[in-house]
Amino acid sequence: MRLALEDVRVVEYGNLISVPYCGKMLADLGAEVIKIEEPGTGDIARRRGPFLANTPGSERSALFLYLNSNKFGVTLDVRKASGKEIFERLIKSADILLEDGPPESVVEKGIGYNDLSRINPSLVMTSITDFGQTGPYHAFKGSDLIAWHSGGEGYINPRFAGTETQEPLRTLHMADFNAGIVGALSTMAALRVQRLNGFGQHVDVSKQEACIVMMGYNACYYPFEHRSITRASRAEFAPNHFIKCKDGWVYIQCTEDRHWRRLVELLGNNEWAEEDLFKTHLLRAKHWESLEPLISFWAIEYTKAELSELGKEKGIPLVPVNTVSDVVQSQHLKEREYFTRIPSPYGEVTCPGAPYRLSRTPWSIKRPAPLLGQHNWDVFCGRLGFSEDDLVHFYESGVI
Repeated sequence: MRLALEDVRVVEYGNLISVPYCGKMLADLGAEVIKIEEPGTGDIARRRGPFLANTPGSERSALFLYLNSNKFGVTLDVRKASGKEIFERLIKSADILLEDGPPESVVEKGIGYNDLSRINPSLVMTSITDFGQTGPYHAFKGSDLIAWHSGGEGYINPRFAGTETQEPLRTLHMADFNAGIVGALSTMAALRVQRLNGFGQHVDVSKQEACIVMMGYNACYYPFEHRSITRASRAEFAPNHFIKCKDGWVYIQCTEDRHWRRLVELLGNNEWAEEDLFKTHLLRAKHWESLEPLISFWAIEYTKAELSELGKEKGIPLVPVNTVSDVVQSQHLKEREYFTRIPSPYGEVTCPGAPYRLSRTPWSIKRPAPLLGQHNWDVFCGRLGFSEDDLVHFYESGVI
């Protein structure tokens, strides 16, 4: 079966998550992705847990195995003259380069877009950095959490709805993964132009800006209202909150009167529900401190699954707050075969699959993540024409 991107050649030169995830999305659809790692140490993700059988090792990182399946792997030091020469030979036949180096450092190495476009004018070079290629912050070092909070996402997501003073929410690698998705999308757009018109271009992806997009209409709303809709407006409707139950939490969103009436019926049509302080959604929000214990007293007798079922029966927006365990064991996701098994020399890893379905050119796992330098011979000798003696020399001089 033909794969969607099987005639696309990609060189990936990045660490950890954003660029590798971008590369994975292309590789899963059939693109040939050659991943370049530093000789001896490899991608930083190789040293990040969890590890298979709780035994650290460069080939045992579940994060690395997930992000780098379907890729070919080589080692190369582009700071050395012969390493840069090999890199340029790879670029000559590539459609796409994915990289995440500090902008000024990339230029100093002679592998910036202006340098590489002279070698390959049709090259699409996608750079995913914390703050982009320009602007006062372009040279700043960052991290996932820095991108997340500099992009405003942390502030608009407090732990409890409608609380202006609540501390911001912390997440793990949300900015990194989202930047990878934005990178893949924008790269495909640039590749489309390349295939139609023959020229390449530099795709500049900022993790901070990718996070701002995730705020949705908050970024548009604030200039008009001068407040965060996500933090402030949730307090205008009630119930629109997390409710504790027997085995965790559910989220109830009764922002319309019809939903409130159905919830009152489910609660047993108690007399307190007819009191004046609960007559409208504005009043229910204003008196939430009085209303919340009454709903919680009822909910604590049920499990998440039971409350979810009751909500479905009554047509009330009420959903369980799933734990990671709930998601992985979801019968719905099992039937959709969302989670997949990725092989490795030390056992299989269960990982998320693709969040989409292509009926005629589906994604697939063709090969596990590469061992460090696994495809050096295939790429450098088989593809670029170097001899085995050259390969030995490159190894002895630290180029590969």
